[in-house]
Amino acid sequence: MKLTRVTFTGIDFCTDLQRLSSISQRYPYVEFGILVSKDWKENGPRFPNPDIVWKLANVWSKHPFHLSLHLCGELAVFAAKGDFSRLEKMIAPHLLSIFERVQLNLDSKPLFNVLHHVSMPGKEVIVQMRSAGLCRQFLKGGQPEGMSFLLDSSGGRGIDTPVEIVDVPGVHVGYAGGIGPDNVGQKLGRLLSYPSDVEFWIDMETRVRTDEKFDLDKVEEVLSICESLK
Repeated sequence: MKLTRVTFTGIDFCTDLQRLSSISQRYPYVEFGILVSKDWKENGPRFPNPDIVWKLANVWSKHPFHLSLHLCGELAVFAAKGDFSRLEKMIAPHLLSIFERVQLNLDSKPLFNVLHHVSMPGKEVIVQMRSAGLCRQFLKGGQPEGMSFLLDSSGGRGIDTPVEIVDVPGVHVGYAGGIGPDNVGQKLGRLLSYPSDVEFWIDMETRVRTDEKFDLDKVEEVLSICESLK
């Protein structure tokens, strides 16, 4: 299989955004994600004040790099139904242009019918799936244009879960679930050795944090391992 991105989710207000930009220039395939929820004040440090996007956009404008927006809770549910008005009240539409991909973190099964029609012009829409079986079930209804899938039974909790490969031509799939510096070599090695031409990415969140802060030292450690395997 072919690796397209290595995604690190959880930019927060402690993150050195200039260093983020520097890392991106050294590793062009890296992507950084930011979690967004209307309840960000109650959800802890992984959910920064959405005003951080202004600062992020300023750094990005000097040296553009890959960014993804991860919608949680009510924002994800309404986005799945094609309603982005709540998101645009939190983040100005012109700032949304810095994000290439938008991920919907939700219980996708109850929304299968509407998800087949969701789109966001100019962006890849990622739907979080809790299992490979659920992803295959969804794909029986067809492959929506511009949609990808993140397999994550851990749900951002850092639980090390087995890699279940979805090999469907033309379908871009990401793999998450307790990936970090200690096991990325083993997990990525298995994916890269799988005999297929399909493209994939890996995503990690909890295991690249230290004391609940996004840890760029761990990010660089992971990228060094990935670079040795590519």
